[in-house]
Amino acid sequence: MNNLTPFPWHYFIRTIRSKIILVWLASLITFIVCQLYQEYVFPKVLIVIVAFTTLAIIQGYFKILPFIKMLKKIDEIQVQLPHNKKLNIIYQKNEWVLIQEMLKLTEKYIRDQSQQIFAQEQQSHTVLESIPDPVIIVDRYLNCKQYNNEFKKIFIKNKETKLFKDEKLWKIFEEDKLLLNIFKQAESTHQMARASALKIEDQFFNISVTPFFDDQNKNIGLLGLFHNVTDTKLSEKMRVDFVANVSHEIRTPLTAIKGFSQILLAQKEKCSPELHPPLERIVVNTEKLKDLFDNLLKLSFIESQFEIQKTQIDLEKLIKSIVTNLKAKYPQQNIKVEIQPHMFIWGDHKLLEHALTNILDNSIKYNRSRTAIISVQLNNNQKDKDQIQITDNGPGIPESDLKRIFERFYRIQGQSHEKIEGSGIGLSIVKHVINKHNGYVSVESKINQGTIFKINLPKLETQKA
Repeated sequence: MNNLTPFPWHYFIRTIRSKIILVWLASLITFIVCQLYQEYVFPKVLIVIVAFTTLAIIQGYFKILPFIKMLKKIDEIQVQLPHNKKLNIIYQKNEWVLIQEMLKLTEKYIRDQSQQIFAQEQQSHTVLESIPDPVIIVDRYLNCKQYNNEFKKIFIKNKETKLFKDEKLWKIFEEDKLLLNIFKQAESTHQMARASALKIEDQFFNISVTPFFDDQNKNIGLLGLFHNVTDTKLSEKMRVDFVANVSHEIRTPLTAIKGFSQILLAQKEKCSPELHPPLERIVVNTEKLKDLFDNLLKLSFIESQFEIQKTQIDLEKLIKSIVTNLKAKYPQQNIKVEIQPHMFIWGDHKLLEHALTNILDNSIKYNRSRTAIISVQLNNNQKDKDQIQITDNGPGIPESDLKRIFERFYRIQGQSHEKIEGSGIGLSIVKHVINKHNGYVSVESKINQGTIFKINLPKLETQKA
């Protein structure tokens, strides 16, 4: 650091230059006056004094113009100062001293602000380090500003180069484009962006990116929080695997029980008549248990899938295939399905087939009329989603049950449904399938007026983007 006080060379040169010009002008005026008034001394001196004084006043005015602007700025600043800070400024008569006092106040203010900013950085650093999950703060241009040690352990531990302040976020997530897209989405929409159970290396995270704003409601940065749900996902996987294994193991003895029961029924003329009803009940109940475990296996399969294979699906063709299978299942029922042609959606074909089968099966199974009329339409007028609307002419669902029909094992309690067999898992499968597609399902119904299921799925263009 240079200890010498800087010399104001520019101001010094301008001052000397103005003095020299003033001397030259005074000498020129004196010479002209002496030539014009050679006999009179007093007029000569008076004219020179007046001219020199006028030039000095004009020169002085232009010289103090910068100080006028400076003093005006000081007046504007001191209005904002508290009363005790103004005392050293209000009573100053010397403008130079006034400027000096203002500079002292400015220096103290800058020093206090620096200390306050440092203290805030220390506080925010302490807060970030106290959070057990990885956290990163970036500005609106996606430059890294702050992160905690947990973030460094997971995302920067394998980086060859050190992460500097204002490092671009795409350099940190150069191998995880999906993470970068979540931050870009939050920055562009000015709303929180989320991602669930995103796999990063060998761990799973729920990610939320929240924009924050200044006093003018202008987006100035983003806060990214990575909540580690690895233990939860492993526990869920163990539960799903357990259900799947148990369901699979139970199907084998159930199939054997059903087979032997059918053999006995086939030879029922050799059995006592009293044994016929129990044998029939065995067959019926084993079939019910088999259906239950089949549904549990489907549900376990859906829950265990972290990624789904999405393709373009001809919805009209898919519905016709499902209806053909259902007509074979309900030969006594007259089924009419109205399908809107040329319907294409984006999703996992097998999973959506499970979901739509369950909805259509319920529409037929619970229908008390001789003819089940079902209408399937696709509404693709909305910008970011397609809506599949399935309408039936069934008995409807009571309003008290609408909020719970997607719960696992929940069945509608009512006199009209007491004799209808089912496991209560079908609509739970529907909900899980649609959630896997980042969509949602809703239902509208009135007693004796039918039911409308609305399945909302992301558009094909949105998925590709």
